[in-house]
Amino acid sequence: MKTKFNGILTLLLALVLQFSFAQEKTISGKVSDETGPLPGVNVIVKGTNNGSQTDFEGNYSIIANTGDILVFSYVGMDTVEKTVGSSSTIDVVMSGSNVLEEVIITAYGTSTKAAFTGAADVVGSKELELRSVTSAIAAIEGKATGVQFLSASGQPGSSPTIVIRGVGTLNGSSDPLYIVDGMQFEGDMSTINQADIESFTVLKDAASTSLYGSRAANGVVLITTKSGNKGDIKVSASVSSGLVTRAISAYDAVTPGQYYETMWEALRNTSAGGGDPAYASANIKNSLGYNPFDVANDQIVGTDGKINPSANLIYKGLDWYDEMEQTGIRNNYSVNIAGGGDKHKVFFSASYLDEEGYVVTTEFDRLTTRLNADFEVNHWITMGGSANISLSNSSGPTSAGEGSIANPFGFAKGMGSIYPVYVNDLDGNYVRDAAGNPIFDSGEGYSEYNIGSRPINQGRHALQELLLNDERSKNNSYGLRYYGDFKIIEGLNFRLSYGRDIQEELDKE
Repeated sequence: MKTKFNGILTLLLALVLQFSFAQEKTISGKVSDETGPLPGVNVIVKGTNNGSQTDFEGNYSIIANTGDILVFSYVGMDTVEKTVGSSSTIDVVMSGSNVLEEVIITAYGTSTKAAFTGAADVVGSKELELRSVTSAIAAIEGKATGVQFLSASGQPGSSPTIVIRGVGTLNGSSDPLYIVDGMQFEGDMSTINQADIESFTVLKDAASTSLYGSRAANGVVLITTKSGNKGDIKVSASVSSGLVTRAISAYDAVTPGQYYETMWEALRNTSAGGGDPAYASANIKNSLGYNPFDVANDQIVGTDGKINPSANLIYKGLDWYDEMEQTGIRNNYSVNIAGGGDKHKVFFSASYLDEEGYVVTTEFDRLTTRLNADFEVNHWITMGGSANISLSNSSGPTSAGEGSIANPFGFAKGMGSIYPVYVNDLDGNYVRDAAGNPIFDSGEGYSEYNIGSRPINQGRHALQELLLNDERSKNNSYGLRYYGDFKIIEGLNFRLSYGRDIQEELDKE
């Protein structure tokens, strides 16, 4: 009887102890590292969905049972586990030996640099912040190995061309496939605000690009834009300014004296010259049309082929590059807002870019906005997407190809060093119109100023056309991307995506 009574007493005592052990209570404390409080640390009751985060002072509060295990995790820190005991206060000091590995966005998900076996380069937002460019693709120049960059035209707003796998065909395009937030991008890279980009991933081998088929033959550039974060709303603003100039100056050109000597030799060697130095000396001015020196037309070059030592240059405005170039100014203003809750994340940004080119009259301005959002509908459905708008205006010689006469630098390269930008009189002074402006020299001849017809680009003047022609283009770009992610079973998800890029050219003059 006594033994039976002792067994009942032991059972009752165990039930009381179990009830006491499982009692719920509020646990609070502070999380810090060697430098001070840590905001945004995740605090979760192990094996449950019950969680919390530390505030800006590193404080947290969570409801747990005695005996539960609290898991403290933070990016770049070792995870810490603490068992809830009799105390309602648990302070934690975290250490930072858990270095975050570089994440690679692939065609089929994400991977770490160590685990990824393909050929890829990653450029993150921290590196992008160091580059001040108009077209986002230019920000990765020099950052990705094995990728060739072909310079843009120099027109503000133009994007460079990149070649990842070399030229695959003589007549086809070598442009890579651009994927923005998981979907193909058909717009111009200059319509994307660089500050909105979280990372670039350049995929270069067949294994990593297999999902895209033949479209990935020239390689793939994956662009991931920024998203919001769970927690307090964060607002960031930035202003950047810079100067726009030519990176490499023009080649040194021959002087007017050297030009005359070279052309004298060419005239002497023609069939008309017959190898006669006297003929070349007497007719060189008529051949070239201009005498920029203060000596007679037949005294510019002697029969020895050397410029007359008494000849002094009197013409002004012979440097075409100096007249065409300017130091442009580039200003970029950007603001973004990021935030979210337990089941949603939102990111919004707006920016305004204003850039002058290094060629007179060339400029580009752009206004961009972007809205990215993600929502967790329930434990098995996540939906989200992005919308972006870019409004841009560009002015300058947009029709100027490399060999086009409208290309001011192509025109200047073809001009001899004796041909001035403006008409010079007999004393080397500019001839002006009734309004006092210098008259452009179109090379058609001015007998009253001892000027014949210019044999090069007669009747054309690239700088005059650049200043008088008002070539402008206005373009709007709209991008929409939406997705729905459905969790079928653990480790198997079904994702539906829709994306579209619209380019609208409103006006071109």
